[in-house]
Amino acid sequence: MDNRQRYEEEIDLKDLMLHILYRWRSVVLVAVLACVLAGGYAAVYNQGIFPKEKAEIQGRLNEQKEILEDLKAQAQPEAPAPTDDQGRTAEQVQKQIDEIAKELEGVKKLGIPKYAVIGFAGGFFVLVFCYAIGYVFSDKMRGERELRERYGYYLLGAIPKNGGKKPLGGIDKALRRLEGSEQITEEEAYRIVATNIANLSREGGTFLVTGTVSIEDLEAFTVKVVPQLPENIMLMTGAYMGANAGTLEMLADCDAVILIEERDGSLRTKVQKEYETIAALEKNVIGYVLA
Repeated sequence: MDNRQRYEEEIDLKDLMLHILYRWRSVVLVAVLACVLAGGYAAVYNQGIFPKEKAEIQGRLNEQKEILEDLKAQAQPEAPAPTDDQGRTAEQVQKQIDEIAKELEGVKKLGIPKYAVIGFAGGFFVLVFCYAIGYVFSDKMRGERELRERYGYYLLGAIPKNGGKKPLGGIDKALRRLEGSEQITEEEAYRIVATNIANLSREGGTFLVTGTVSIEDLEAFTVKVVPQLPENIMLMTGAYMGANAGTLEMLADCDAVILIEERDGSLRTKVQKEYETIAALEKNVIGYVLA
């Protein structure tokens, strides 16, 4: 079994944990909503359902007690035990009263704090479980290391996503430190990528920039990197080669390939097709960039 096959069967617990932790906002939001719904249900039950249910059971209990009193009043020494309309004796009515009394004791108000905590915990664990299942069965790449561990590609750099400032963004920064990602600007990330390409291609050549991301993202990458490369390095951009004949033509003419993939976005099946096509033409992959 090769490294790629082993990777398919393994679940990296750290990657799984980070996959879930990066979605902490949605986890907390769902947990809070479940908390509010569970606490709200308890409040509605206490205000509306509980009094009606208790009154209904109490009414049945009082009715049976009245029947029992009538049967006791009708009892005569050395005479057959009297029965009610349903043919029950006083002992049978008493058993019915005991059962209803136990039912009445079981009807209690719901603890609003208790239900709120149960709702929060339930919402939290259900969403975490859903994210974990989605991670396990997803066809998306699992992390920055996957292409290196599956195919031996070199990571040229990772372009940070400019998502703007988010509430409690410090938590996201702490998670990135836990993941081992460096905190750099987008400009510095492109400089690192350009420097790695130049260092790995000192003799120059024509390189194909392609990947599973959109052609617009590929072209935007090329525009930003080209000015920072030596003159002997030429880049040409091609859309995903599994669905574009023009890219296949460029692949045949290029000296090497630079792959642009998306974290939590690129599908393994597409990346595998890229790998097989590049290997069939015996083209070298300089490395990959995560965008």
